Order: sequence, then structure tokens, then C-alpha cells
Amino acid sequence: MKKGNSVIFFSLFLVPVPIAFLTSSNLYVVPVVYGFWLLLFISIFSVITFQSQIFVAYDYTFKLINREFKGKIICFVTSFNENPRMLLTTLLSVKNANPSGETWLLDDSTDPEIVSRLKGICEKLDVPFIHRDNRRGFKAGAINDALKMVSNDYELLTVFDSDQIPTPRFFSGITGYFSNPKIAFVQIPQTYTDLPTRISKAAYFQQEVFLRKIMRGRSDYSAFILGSGFVARISALESVGGFYEDSVTEDLATSIKLHEKGWLSAYIDTSEIWYGKAPETISAYLKQQGRWSLGGFQTMGPLLRSNISTKQFVDYFAGFLYWLWVGPIRLISLFAMIFFLIFHLYTVFINPIFFAIFYFPYLIYSLLFYAYTVSDRSMDYKTRGFMYHQGAELLLMFTVTSSFIAFILRRKRPFVVTPKGQAGSYSFGQAIPFIMIELIVTAAFSAGLVWLRYAFIPLLRIAIYLNLFFALYLIPFLIAGSVILFTSDFKPSENFLLRREE
Repeated sequence: MKKGNSVIFFSLFLVPVPIAFLTSSNLYVVPVVYGFWLLLFISIFSVITFQSQIFVAYDYTFKLINREFKGKIICFVTSFNENPRMLLTTLLSVKNANPSGETWLLDDSTDPEIVSRLKGICEKLDVPFIHRDNRRGFKAGAINDALKMVSNDYELLTVFDSDQIPTPRFFSGITGYFSNPKIAFVQIPQTYTDLPTRISKAAYFQQEVFLRKIMRGRSDYSAFILGSGFVARISALESVGGFYEDSVTEDLATSIKLHEKGWLSAYIDTSEIWYGKAPETISAYLKQQGRWSLGGFQTMGPLLRSNISTKQFVDYFAGFLYWLWVGPIRLISLFAMIFFLIFHLYTVFINPIFFAIFYFPYLIYSLLFYAYTVSDRSMDYKTRGFMYHQGAELLLMFTVTSSFIAFILRRKRPFVVTPKGQAGSYSFGQAIPFIMIELIVTAAFSAGLVWLRYAFIPLLRIAIYLNLFFALYLIPFLIAGSVILFTSDFKPSENFLLRREE
């Protein structure tokens, strides 16, 4: 790990330690106060990083390089107990997009009936069917095992999930990028085929800022593989030992290893050349985000051991901090506010006037900059998207915190495929924790208003006002999260159900 990278990492986590001790009311609340200051430091770091990426994104341009590619391309479609009818559609579209190369189905299914049906489909389509009885390395392991069977005359690899459909022009203008021998992979964002529920819309808006802005700003040096819909140079993958198998997000960790080797990556933000499904139910969304957040945490090992440039490190580190902020740090800060307003538990001892003078200009500036960023005509975001985005992120607090605990305790979790096309609604276990938080924050706000009636110390009143502001700021987003939670019932269309029975 480079010295500059280690300084950034340790400074962010160690500087809040003495500040927490100096501003804590007693030793028992030091961890909570540390979480409060860490949240503030992460917020500032993330805003600075986000702005630097946005400034680069403003200059982002791309062109489709329609240069003849003489090499061969192999396409892998990965599956695990997926609907055979859906896979038939995917395999047909992938074969149609890559007529001069091969398409393989890499299947780890454990259901004998599904395995049998998939094998029959592959025989009819003349598609090699690679089935494993073990799931070593999950998706990464399946790809690595299949790569060992690919003949040497194949230069490029593309991977699609079971629900993803490339158009016939998927490779048009993309393979030309590999005329640059330093390009390891080209990533193209997917277009969602449908947004049938509010959680689907929330997932879409959550991805908009990332795909339209952040990934544009990371093109060339730190844009990473998004798991599917990418074209990779096989020799580049072989130079790092294939896909990284010790993370549930093998794409992110593998990208770090490729960038460490000096390979470049291209992000081509062209739309409507491949399609996929958004999460349709709350369960599907939480499973997807739980896997992504766990993988984001697991990536810290490869990142800290890497020798990538400081710019690359900051970009990847910001991704880790995002999950830390969405999960455990947000919960800690939330409980600190609740304990203060309801139980009058003093955790942070700091002059509230000084804090307000420092914090509110920063808050206003960051919100205005974010609003300016998402006002770009290339994005369908606006106020509606912001509410969906923030509400969905609040739904993730417990899921991401659970992933963080699993990461700290080094508990291994299986690679969970995001369910597709399955009817579903919210569950009792999903709803109760979130509704309890919503009710407690509302109660804390009410308790704070009551407290103001007999709090006569000026500084104390200012502290109460500050916490009331934070509670009031959160409540609309908590309500948005509740609306998403309770109105995201999904029932597949009648035609889809009939196809499942075929």
C-alpha cells in the first residue's frame, strides 16, 4: 500500500478518536461520539471526492469506435436456479449479438428439474452447457473454471446475468476500444426493461447519479466492472489470476487488481444496447443491496493491499465509505439524536453555536451542489428522484449494518442471486424495524418540542433546535421509505406466469 493511501485511510479513522474523547460527556458514550464525528468526516470526504468526480464528468465524452475487430469473443451467461424460460430469451439474444463467437451457459443450479430443462434448452440452441456440482467461488468461480476451457483463439469475454438482454448492436463500437493494448475492459450500463413497483423506481433513481455522473468521472482510471454487461480482455484477466473469488462482488475486487497492474478501463455511457430487470420487490432489493454492501466492505482487504495510485484509491475508498455511511454510521448518529431528545442523554459536548456556524454553510453548499449536479438534462431525477433515492437508502440501514457486522466477524455469506419475476410484498421482519425507527424519530421530535418549553439555558436551547432540525429533515425521507415499503407489491403479469408453467 502506498504511503499516501495509508495516510488517507488512517487519518480518516484515527483523527476522530481524540476529538471524540475531548467532546464526550463521559467515557461510556465515546463510541457514539466517535460515530458522530466519523460521520461528519466521511461526509466531508465524500462530498470532496464526489465534486472532483463531477468536475471530471463534465468533460466526459465518448465515441463508438467502429473499427473492425478481427478477434473472437466468447459470451458467458451465468445462472443459479433461474427460470428456464427467461434464460431461453437471454441465450437467444446473446447468440444474436455475437454471431461469430460462442455463447456458453454457466450454471450452478441445485434444482435437478431446472438443470434438466436448461440442459435441453442448450442442446436445442447448440450452446455449451457448463454445470458445476459445487459453488466454489460462486459466480467468480464459475467464470474462472469456464475460462480454463476456452480455446486460446478467443481474445475477449462478455458476461451476462440470466435476466439480461443485449441488442444485436451490443458490440458495435465497443470492441474498437481494445485497439489500445492498455484497455482491460469496457463497461456499458444497462437500461431497465421495466419499473413495475416503487422499489424498482427507487433502485433506478439510486443508480442514476452513480451511472450518469460518478462512473463517468471514473472512466479510464477507476471505472470498475459492474458484474455484467462488460467486455474484458481475457489476457488482462489472466494477468491477475482471473476473477477474485473471496468476495461476493467479484467484479469490484477484480477491477482493483487490474488497475493495480496498470490496466485501464473505459466506461461507455451509451444507452439502450442491453437491458436488465430492476429489483421488483422489497426482498429482491434488500438481497441485492445486502450483497453489494457486503462485497463493498470485503473489498477493503484487496484495496489496502493494493499499490494503486492515490486518485484510484480515493475513488474506491469513497465506495467503501458510502456503505459505511448508509449503514452503521447512520444508525449510530440516529440513536445519538434520539437519546438526546427523548432521554436527555448528553453525548457530544461542543458549543452548538460553533457547530452551527461550521456545519450549516457546509450542508447548504453540499445540497446546492448536489441539486445543480442532478439538474442535468441527461438525468431523469428531479425532486421525485431525490425522494425515492433517499427513502430507499434509509430502508437499507439495517441490511447494510448487518453486512458490516458479517464483514467484521468474518462470517461467510452465500452468493445470493437477486430474485427476478417473483411475486412478493414486504414482510413483517422488514417492516417493523423501519417503522419503529420512523415512530421513534417522530416521538423524539415531539419530545424535543416539549423540552424547549422548560429549557432556559440558551446554549441548551440551541442544541435542542439543532437536533430538532436533523429529526425534521429525516422525517419526510422516512415517510418516503414507508411509502416505498408498503406499496411495492409485485405480481408478475399473466403472460409471465403462463411462460413459467411451460
